[in-house]
Amino acid sequence: MSKEDSMDPIRLWREWFVKSEKSWSDALSEMMGDEHFSKGMGRYTLEALHTHRMFSETMAQYLANLNIPSRSDILDMNDRLAHMEETLNQIQVELREQRSQMARLAAGGVSAPAASTASVRPARTRKPAANLDA
Repeated sequence: MSKEDSMDPIRLWREWFVKSEKSWSDALSEMMGDEHFSKGMGRYTLEALHTHRMFSETMAQYLANLNIPSRSDILDMNDRLAHMEETLNQIQVELREQRSQMARLAAGGVSAPAASTASVRPARTRKPAANLDA
């Protein structure tokens, strides 16, 4: 039985995998713990950011020369369009409110100030409302 256990390929692969993972983990942890590594990664990150910014500026200038909008131009236009849509929605709401007020005025034949106060508040009396069904 011990001979079968020693020849099990899955067990051998698992042991190799665990040992390799531990070796890599130890080596990388030691390397990343070094101050020189962190300084180098910091410089690399700064250089990558600088390269990205330079590329973006160059591409924006290139697109401007070709009279093609850049990504930032499209995003700015999207923001302006969203603001315009919001303003139009507010105007539509106000128009609906004014139309409904005009319809109530036309249906009731009441003057404007009386209609606005009558529709907002009920009459304050001590008498109960008269039952019209009886």
